[in-house]
Amino acid sequence: MISLKEAANIFYQYYDRYMEPSLKTKWVRHSDIQPLIQNLPRENFDISAAGKSVLEKDICLLSWGKGPRKIFLWSQMHGDESTATKALFDIFNFLSSSDELDAFRNILYEKNTLYFLPLLNPDGAEYFNRRNSFDIDLNRDALSLQSPESKLLKFIFDEIKPDFGFNLHDQDEKYSVGNTKRQAAISFLAPPADFSNSVSPNRERAMQLIAGITAALSDIIPGHIARYSDEFEPRAFGDNFQKWGMSTVLVESGGWKDDEQKQFIRKLNFVLLLTAFDSITSSSYLNFETDDYLKIPENTKYLMNVVLRNLWLKINNHRVKIDIGINREQLWEEGKLYYKSTIEEIGDLSVYSGIEDHDFTGYEVLPGKISDKVFESVESLRETDKHNLLRQGITDVRISKLNTQRVFTDFTYNLRMKNLNHDLSNHIKVGEGADLIIIKNDEVKFIIINGFIYNIETNSGVIQNSIVKHV
Repeated sequence: MISLKEAANIFYQYYDRYMEPSLKTKWVRHSDIQPLIQNLPRENFDISAAGKSVLEKDICLLSWGKGPRKIFLWSQMHGDESTATKALFDIFNFLSSSDELDAFRNILYEKNTLYFLPLLNPDGAEYFNRRNSFDIDLNRDALSLQSPESKLLKFIFDEIKPDFGFNLHDQDEKYSVGNTKRQAAISFLAPPADFSNSVSPNRERAMQLIAGITAALSDIIPGHIARYSDEFEPRAFGDNFQKWGMSTVLVESGGWKDDEQKQFIRKLNFVLLLTAFDSITSSSYLNFETDDYLKIPENTKYLMNVVLRNLWLKINNHRVKIDIGINREQLWEEGKLYYKSTIEEIGDLSVYSGIEDHDFTGYEVLPGKISDKVFESVESLRETDKHNLLRQGITDVRISKLNTQRVFTDFTYNLRMKNLNHDLSNHIKVGEGADLIIIKNDEVKFIIINGFIYNIETNSGVIQNSIVKHV
């Protein structure tokens, strides 16, 4: 018998065989997964429309296996948290396959029955919203059961009476492992069942299981696993399921540098869930102690998307050396992912790390500039020398005819109406847009537009997108 760590490495190595290619972005909707569910082989899966959302979308329950031990997984109860949903469809492909891992599939099938709710909140998913159509957070509805989706989750739990459960979520990419600069790629929690954080036998099993999974992933993402805060939330499903007798594991999919659509984190979900199934099937989780779980560092927020360090800032006759922290909000427009960047903090950021971290010792920072020239249209801007405007430190371009209601643009510069007179040169402030110039010897060396850095001297760097400023 191979170890859990060896099994995890095999699942990691073979992942590309099973990855569902149609799920490419973070936006996963009901219409994306229904054809995939319908195409799953019925000789392997039992599939039923278990209930409906507020807007009458089918919520499907899938089961696989015929064993006495029951494992229950649900994903996307928050409509904008889809990483594990994609991983579940990778797992469905794995379970439907036949190859040299059949011995594992066979014992998994004989000893367990797996139950999946791959998209609990289809209404929220439709608009990439956390909440459902009542604007209720389903994970705060375990007691009142105000929403049909919550009632369905509780009903299935009562009917199945699972032994183990996996509550699958996404968390902010800026969570770190303890106070380190490492992103928390995955955070686990064995939810408490009461305010005293008592450890019941089923919670102890969840702790042991998490400790085993963490050890198994240690070679794949060393130092990037954290433990989620164990503050008791009496309205949450995970906390209550733990109280009601199911060994419950919360999985929070965090961030990984340059993994915009969380495809690498998706792969980690695939690996950790199959590793968990292996551990449950073999009972190898019993080899771990609750102390092993408690040794996992807690996740904290000591990361920002971008940190600019050691910049001189001059105001009147005062000169001060500062750090600037920038965070990026991810938003969707017309089916595409865009960013809106904001200055999060100014001052001493020595306790923070940046996912992008830049030392600008010897440089001065200024607010970005608005173009004196008013361009007749967006089309006329396309004919302009981009580098000439950047060398001038222009972050915002005025347009005479800005005929769009969009918030984002793929232009290098921010676009603004010609009469929008808010002057960027007045200040650099927390809460304002991250549009800056970095100079040395009175020459523009770097320009930052919507939080993205462009090197003027080397003509390098990518402005992912900019902002359309209507008001």
